[in-house]
Amino acid sequence: MGKKKFSSSVEDYLEAIYFLTNEETSVKTSNIASFLEHKPPSVTEMLEKLSKEGLVKHEKYGTVSLTPQGLRVAEEVGARHKTLIIFLELLGVDRGTAEIDACKIEHVLNRRTMNRLRRFVEFVQKAPKKPEWLEHYKHFVKTGEHLECKKKV
Repeated sequence: MGKKKFSSSVEDYLEAIYFLTNEETSVKTSNIASFLEHKPPSVTEMLEKLSKEGLVKHEKYGTVSLTPQGLRVAEEVGARHKTLIIFLELLGVDRGTAEIDACKIEHVLNRRTMNRLRRFVEFVQKAPKKPEWLEHYKHFVKTGEHLECKKKV
């Protein structure tokens, strides 16, 4: 049986709380509203829902924290986000655009596809030296021309 699938909105909230928890000493509704650019009443409504689902701890006018289950979901979303940013940057996408696109893509990719992307990024990052084919790709993006590979003797 697979993991429960959460809506992109739920994942965005959990990821935001996770990020803010690492940046702030305490996270409040107003911090989340500002970060996500939502109105505080909407955030309060979602926090009540997340609390009922056991993903966050939140008392009215108090701080917000992730439960162990909420933390697991937030960490998984964060890992997908990071992998996608790295992958998009490998393709030559600028950091700002990669951030925006990763936020959109992270919610819709099939888990198997995401795992394969994660393994690809790992493969490139752990390469003993910068892969020649990656440099050829960058050249192709700039010029539209293929470079010849160096022949090994």
